[in-house]
Amino acid sequence: MNPRVIGCAVISVAAFVGMGVLGLSVAFRDAEGCPPSLQWADRAYLAHGQLGPSPDVGGGDASYIGSTFFGPITRRAYGPPGSSPSTDAAARPPIIALDCGDGTFRTYRWRGEPLPTGTL
Repeated sequence: MNPRVIGCAVISVAAFVGMGVLGLSVAFRDAEGCPPSLQWADRAYLAHGQLGPSPDVGGGDASYIGSTFFGPITRRAYGPPGSSPSTDAAARPPIIALDCGDGTFRTYRWRGEPLPTGTL
């Protein structure tokens, strides 16, 4: 194949992807607040209580358990003291807190039943 064709194809793909990422970052740049629900693999967490100045997970200092994404935005997630990130559903905390990106935190509670695997 002609090197000029390959070069043009690579430049076209890079420009297309770059414009898409730029558009998403502009769209979500000022996104603040927390959603009414979160999905963590097969579990759905619903917002509980009011926004607060620190992560409230039922007493004690909250433990950082990872991050979640909303488009290109990353938000930090916290669990009860001593909790850690886990891919095992049984080891995930029933209550988590999320950094809303505006200096506040929202608490979420697991609603108690796993989602059907076809909805993931």
